[in-house]
Amino acid sequence: MHHPSPRPAGSDASLRRHVLRTLQLAVPVVISRVGMMGLATVDVIVLGRAGADALADYVLAMALYDSLLATLAGLLLGVPVLAAKAFGAGDLQGLGLIWRRGLVYGLLVGGGLCVLLQFAESLYLWTGQSPEMAARGGAVTSVLALAMPPLALFLVSTTFLEAIGRPAIGMVAVLLANLSNLAFNVLLVFGWGPIPALGATGCAIATVLNLTLLAAGLWLYIRYGFRERAAMGVTSGGSGPWSAAAPLRRLGYAAGLSYGLEAGAFSVITLLVGMLGALALATHGVLFQFLALPFMVAFGIATATQVRVGNAWGRGDPRGLWLAGWIGLALAALFTGAATILYLMIPETLLRLFTTDAAIIAGAAPIMGWVALALVFDGGQSVMNHACRGRGDTWVPTSFHVVSYWLILIPVAALLTFPGGQGIAGVYQAIALASVVSLTAMAIRFAVIARRPLP
Repeated sequence: MHHPSPRPAGSDASLRRHVLRTLQLAVPVVISRVGMMGLATVDVIVLGRAGADALADYVLAMALYDSLLATLAGLLLGVPVLAAKAFGAGDLQGLGLIWRRGLVYGLLVGGGLCVLLQFAESLYLWTGQSPEMAARGGAVTSVLALAMPPLALFLVSTTFLEAIGRPAIGMVAVLLANLSNLAFNVLLVFGWGPIPALGATGCAIATVLNLTLLAAGLWLYIRYGFRERAAMGVTSGGSGPWSAAAPLRRLGYAAGLSYGLEAGAFSVITLLVGMLGALALATHGVLFQFLALPFMVAFGIATATQVRVGNAWGRGDPRGLWLAGWIGLALAALFTGAATILYLMIPETLLRLFTTDAAIIAGAAPIMGWVALALVFDGGQSVMNHACRGRGDTWVPTSFHVVSYWLILIPVAALLTFPGGQGIAGVYQAIALASVVSLTAMAIRFAVIARRPLP
């Protein structure tokens, strides 16, 4: 593998130091991302004890919500990319302006997505769901939609803190939110005293409450809670004219489309499974946790990799940029590889953590091998995607996602699931194939742009 040279003064030459610095940033980011996924995981665990119908309603509702959540995260990616670059270049005064512009932009986008989700029932009907399932899933989605504006504000603040080397704040906030989420879920799903049992709708209300608390807590910390806030320009001025924030928005357009396409493809997959019935949808909901939860670890490593690449870009360090990308990929592969071993060794034991339904466990256990394979490649492609974006590369990774997830994943999943007779197993076979293609393309792309000279 080619090492860019010459190495600039001040570049971190030590591989060991690069690994340690990536882990130093990645560990709290990983915990934060796993904690965010943990909010949905707790929902599935609680609803898995409330019955297959309640779990199916929630899985269907989350299909559309998750795709727009990913779009939102991508649209806001300009905040951490610009903040990491400014921080790496030592331009501290510009950081507060990036944060304030991100808040305004995030609130507008989150509000728009909230309105869009109110039409979920019609979409579910159009995609072939039964009228009963579409009505129940649409009602839950309408409540989840209210979480979009506070989610946007939370994402802006937590990614901003990560970009300036303060990831532990978001980590602590998310861990506290998991405790309150469990309490809210038990209370609202099963009811207590005068509070009726609300089932899947109760999980949606818990999500709204927790994200509102998260957004408020991080805003208060950034605005009033750390000593360097004045030096970073956090406390002074507004967000400036709309046109001045164009670079922040432009960086997010390609990422928003890319993330939305990837998550949207998974949402289409969920809708395909929904055509197999409520039991299949509940089974998919449990299986997907074994893909999504450890993927959040890889995603956290990817986020740290993006920041490290952006910092190296800002300080003009080509060797540091190259190392940041490949070290991130290696760290993600180590973790996802360890998770797959457990999936293959004790699948039924792991499944019982999420549900006590014997039919769901029996249907899910034979598919865990395909979930394991998909996880390794999906985590790797996320790291390479973020490494490219940390270098300012936007539209090429987006085009790779179009090919991998819309031209490969969806058609192959549909063919394997229905005419191929594979059922839910066909879905995870298709995910594995699409992820192999995506990782290969992203890795080649990063190898190319990492060789380009830096200003």
